Amino acid sequence: MHKVLDGALARYKERIAAARQDVLLVEGKSLKTDLKSGGMSFDDFLEAADYTVVEDAYRRTARAITADLAKTYSEHLAGSRANDSANDSYEEALIGSHVTVAALGLVPEIKGHLEDEAEKLANKWLQTYRVDIERLSDERQEVYRQIREMSIHPLDVDLAKPTSRMQSTAIREADGTEKPLPTFERHLLCDEKGLFSEDFSSSWEDKVLLAELKRPGTVAWYRNPSRTSQDSLGITYEGAGEIKIIRPDFIFFAQSQEGAIVVDIVDPHGIQFADALPKLKGLAKYAESNRDSYRRIEVVAEVGGKFRALGLTEVKVRLAIDTARTIRELYESDIAVDYLAAKAGQSRIGR
Repeated sequence: MHKVLDGALARYKERIAAARQDVLLVEGKSLKTDLKSGGMSFDDFLEAADYTVVEDAYRRTARAITADLAKTYSEHLAGSRANDSANDSYEEALIGSHVTVAALGLVPEIKGHLEDEAEKLANKWLQTYRVDIERLSDERQEVYRQIREMSIHPLDVDLAKPTSRMQSTAIREADGTEKPLPTFERHLLCDEKGLFSEDFSSSWEDKVLLAELKRPGTVAWYRNPSRTSQDSLGITYEGAGEIKIIRPDFIFFAQSQEGAIVVDIVDPHGIQFADALPKLKGLAKYAESNRDSYRRIEVVAEVGGKFRALGLTEVKVRLAIDTARTIRELYESDIAVDYLAAKAGQSRIGR
């Protein structure tokens, strides 16, 4: 990062020189009041900045480029200046370098360029040492996961292996009585009886789950957490000019005819919301980028009293989604297929 800032000093030499003068000079107005007449007058003044003013400007830049980088780069500049000049002591050179760092903060383009270069370097290191990071403990891996999440642009982040989850097993009614929640088998996380409790927000999420559990070869399923967490699959999409995240409801694991474990994403996806189409487009882009990781990525919706599914691993479906004006037209077209839900009660263990 020191080299990046050295390059900025050369690239924006004239603007930084002007910014240094702004740091070293304080502009202001003095107010004079005549107590007898009540008259007031204002006078402009221009004075040399003292140490306190310079340090205040330096700290503002440090907050923008991080305190550590501001400190080490100031020391880098001071060392070079003290070595090149027989007249300046290191302390004097350090004050001068604080002025330069403060001036850097007055050139807006430098911060953006610095962030871009820092992200490129971090991504390079994360990729270079990816295998080594995966060998670390869960606690240490979490540190690197947080670094990835600090990125300005969305980055792929490895999911943490789910090991435990607090899950409600009953719901309290208005009269104070408790009602057991429905339980399902074959979830990756379960109780001592092999069951997982869940209260779905809509009845057709229940039906989708039962249909998938009925499919031949289904081994297990995972209720993807809707909250931000290390073990939640989040997929980016663009909505209202911002990057947002959608978290698909279900991940299923099945055994193929060759004996390998394959992965399916199935997401019950309501079409009544304004962000339904942007979310669908985000899922389609994810399917395109990760087509080798999944057997199926399907989005299911109830349209006209029927369950319809869009298979996002198909090229023609993704092309249609990319040019669609409404989400309903997609489900009503021939690129969608009927999704047959399982009969109520199958694969469910109890209530």
